[in-house]
Amino acid sequence: MKAATTRSLKSLNMVWLVSVALVDLFIVVALVAPEWLQAESLTRAGIGRVAASIAMPTLVLLMVNLLPHDVKAMLVYWKPLGNLPGSQAFTKHGPSDRRIDMGALKRNVGVLPKDPNEQNAKWYKLYRQVSSETEVAEAHRLFLLYRDMAAVSLLLGMTVPLGLLYAGTSIPAVAGTAALFLVQYLATAVGARWSGVRFVCSVLAVHSAKKVTASKAATTS
Repeated sequence: MKAATTRSLKSLNMVWLVSVALVDLFIVVALVAPEWLQAESLTRAGIGRVAASIAMPTLVLLMVNLLPHDVKAMLVYWKPLGNLPGSQAFTKHGPSDRRIDMGALKRNVGVLPKDPNEQNAKWYKLYRQVSSETEVAEAHRLFLLYRDMAAVSLLLGMTVPLGLLYAGTSIPAVAGTAALFLVQYLATAVGARWSGVRFVCSVLAVHSAKKVTASKAATTS
């Protein structure tokens, strides 16, 4: 098995999620308490960074797992629950990807459904057969990374500014913090959308290039 299949994709992404959260923390401190970044406060700031580095992985893990998969998908696509990129795999995303020969794909996998739910179900079965292919695993990892970043950004954007406001922080600092998380959420949501399409199409590209047999699927799933 390839490395991406022997470790949880989420565990591979945790370093990136924690890094983003630490950068966010640094920016928020710069907005709310810039004196902490002055030379005379370096020791105190250093202690704070160490404490944050220890606590942040747990906080990020809690936030990532706080929302169900369908809810996180809804936050990315701004559509009702259950609306995933696989729902348009054969009618929109596949035909628009130059890597995919739709005729060859149909010969290799059979009938291509048009109903959104059937499309997603069919696509998921195809994904399970090639989940350890390098291009598929990497596309999946990036989709999960951006999706979880978007979810964490939104949660922080809803809670941190309110907490700062309650603590008596100045309005400009609170507004700057809210703007930071809003921009980050929008950017990562768009990134998740594109990564989701890439993920869907990577699965179809593999199946259009070759016929995956049952024995092959069993050794790679």
